Amino acid sequence: MVFIIMDENSYKLKLNHSEQLLNEAFAKYSEKEIFLSFNGGKDCTVLLDMVMKCVPKLINNSTNLKIIYVQPNQPFEEVEQFVEQCIIFYGVKIQIMKGGIRTVLEKLCREDPSVKACLMGSRRTDPYCAELEFMQETDSGWPKLMRINPLLDWKCADVWHYIRNNNVPYCKLYDQGYTSIGDKSNTVPNPHLKREGSTGGLTYLPAYLLENADEYERCGRT
Repeated sequence: MVFIIMDENSYKLKLNHSEQLLNEAFAKYSEKEIFLSFNGGKDCTVLLDMVMKCVPKLINNSTNLKIIYVQPNQPFEEVEQFVEQCIIFYGVKIQIMKGGIRTVLEKLCREDPSVKACLMGSRRTDPYCAELEFMQETDSGWPKLMRINPLLDWKCADVWHYIRNNNVPYCKLYDQGYTSIGDKSNTVPNPHLKREGSTGGLTYLPAYLLENADEYERCGRT
């Protein structure tokens, strides 16, 4: 089954704008000055795929792309496996850094002062992202970086449309009812996808079948 979104024209406009923003970002910042924040989730996976499709004209070699995985305290084994899968599938290097996001950014900027910008998979429906701009500097008290948000106006349906129509790999937890993935301490399958199985037990539909996804996407997060 192929997932189809309601407004194909709206999706194409968002996709074109995201690609333009990526071109602007790599025109403004060299490959040494920009990195991609990656956590194995669906949004940053779409962003990684888009960047890799632009790599031939943006950077010299895919292995030069700086990718940082901020590893949570209790990561899912499935997410860890998917990160390894992406390394092989895209032919990239992904640096694993442990700790809170601010601590990691401080360490990254301290160890590599050339870093000036971060590509993020944030969308307006994410917590604290409703008022973000496509390019916006970090808040006061944080390491000074330009946050670049190519997917900011995308809806959840847009993300799944891109993944399923471009055969993009994704973490298998999304096929088990998870719709927004943190770590084991704060993430469970989305209750809106719970169904009674044919043998009487409970099962979960895959994430891309969640109705009203932008409202219920984070119902599995605490």
